[in-house]
Amino acid sequence: MTSDPGLTCQDSDYATQIQETLDELQQMQEAPRVVTTPEELDTLERELRGRTDRLSSLLLGLHLQHSLDSEDLKVEQDLLVTQWPKPLKNDGRVQVWVRTAGGYGVPVWVTYYRRKGQRRKGKRYAGLYAGLVLLGIYDRCTPALAAEISLLAAMLGSLEEARDVLGQRGVVLDIKTLRLIAYRYGARARVAQQIESTELDDTVSGRRVVISTDGGRIRLRETKRGPKTQKGRRRYTGAWREPKVLIIYVVNAEGKREASFAPLIDATLKGPEAVFALLRTYLHRLQITHADQVLFIADGAPWIWKRVPLLVQALGLGGLHTTFVQKLSRRVRR
Repeated sequence: MTSDPGLTCQDSDYATQIQETLDELQQMQEAPRVVTTPEELDTLERELRGRTDRLSSLLLGLHLQHSLDSEDLKVEQDLLVTQWPKPLKNDGRVQVWVRTAGGYGVPVWVTYYRRKGQRRKGKRYAGLYAGLVLLGIYDRCTPALAAEISLLAAMLGSLEEARDVLGQRGVVLDIKTLRLIAYRYGARARVAQQIESTELDDTVSGRRVVISTDGGRIRLRETKRGPKTQKGRRRYTGAWREPKVLIIYVVNAEGKREASFAPLIDATLKGPEAVFALLRTYLHRLQITHADQVLFIADGAPWIWKRVPLLVQALGLGGLHTTFVQKLSRRVRR
């Protein structure tokens, strides 16, 4: 993970190792080295760069740990945990190594939150390092390093070339890790681009807002693995899937939809958590807490109503006039 396996500082050791590195650089300043060949100059330059990269990584680790211990970030962590789709439990502080753009890994202590519920043997519960997420640290990489990895993976001819270029400047990664970081960084960038491109010019301030979600039915053509047909065509299955659809619109005092507000409609095939994450994003951007009344309408599907209270809590709608309406489905009516 690092170009220097000896970088194993703890919280209290950052200041010591920073001073040691500064002393080494000062010695090199006070006693300039005479180089007479290109090879000697290359060695000197690499040595200087290695020490400065080590110093920058140590300083970053010191600032990172100070930020994770600050009260301001702890408040933001608590807010993020309460807004998470699944209930989380504080599992204590653990040490996590973070890769830096300088090529070194620095250890930091951060609170780990895991899914609530009894641990089952052989089953892993997804958890969250809330502090690292708030600082944009995913896959144990700083944002600068993740951006550089993704840029090289996109620019160069192969992941092997990207690995070699990173290795020359001290960032040692295997192909599998490099691919994972680049692909996940690209996925986050696409989501951020989609959210930013969605313009929400309308306001819900002082208006009656209706929120609804439901499951549908769609048939997808999915390619099957295995040999092709005699005509050389790919075999496929027509699997039925249930898309989760959401809609947000505004009504007047008589309950009729206001044409002046363009309804927000979106859908996903990724399940209940994904559609409620979309709802949180849209309602937060609409500043739903400024609405006069909020009305949740849905059928009796359990996957909806067990998540609505969490959504209300996450958005801070407790003080608003919030109404819940459960419609009878056609199947129930018959």
